[in-house]
Order: sequence, then structure tokens, then C-alpha cells
Amino acid sequence: MYSACMFEPTYEKFKAKARSFQKDSSVSIYGFFDGESIIGVIATRENKETIEIIGISVDNKDRNAGLGTKLIDYIRGNTDKQIVAETDCDAVGFYKKYGFHINEYTVSKSGEAYTRYLCWLN
Repeated sequence: MYSACMFEPTYEKFKAKARSFQKDSSVSIYGFFDGESIIGVIATRENKETIEIIGISVDNKDRNAGLGTKLIDYIRGNTDKQIVAETDCDAVGFYKKYGFHINEYTVSKSGEAYTRYLCWLN
């Protein structure tokens, strides 16, 4: 499920990402469960000033039911730090709907330009 929030996901990239999360004490991962099945996940990285959402995903069959909002609500309810996220055009609408402020910018990778969005919530 987490691969849905990765840029050009592969099994090897996912394994490397999971290993890096396990080794990083600033990373926390929270799941939303339906019985014993995980249907939503949010990964965050915390520093002194912010909590960064480094990944959020909800199972396709459970999208548009408010689970992504509940995951962010959980993070927001347990901190008074600023919450930030970086995303692409596929998810920027979700962050706008939640009330995040949005700053659009362009990055280049392998000669191709991509629009990215920095999102923050006070």
C-alpha cells in the first residue's frame, strides 16, 4: 500500500525505503486498521520544529471515506508543531481540502521537469 505514495515505485525501492525508516528514530509509522487488515498508513519524520508527512496512503477500495483525514487528524491531535508535506499533483487536492497552505515549484530529474507542492499546516 505504501508504494502508492512513492515516485516510480519498485519492489527494490520500497525495500530500501522500509529499511531506511527502520534505522531512523525520527520516523514514525501509524496504521488505520479494519479488523486485522491495514487500510491506511501515514509515515512522519519529526524534528525540533516540524512533523513532515513523508508518506500517506489509503487502500484504493477505502478512499474517499475520510481515512486520510483521520490519519492527519491523529498526527495533528498529538503535536503542536507545524505539519509539512511535499507532494505531486495527484495528492495536492487532498492537502488543499484539509486546509494546508500550498507553494508550487518545479524540479528537474533526468532532464524532465516535474511540478511539486510544499504543503504546510500551522
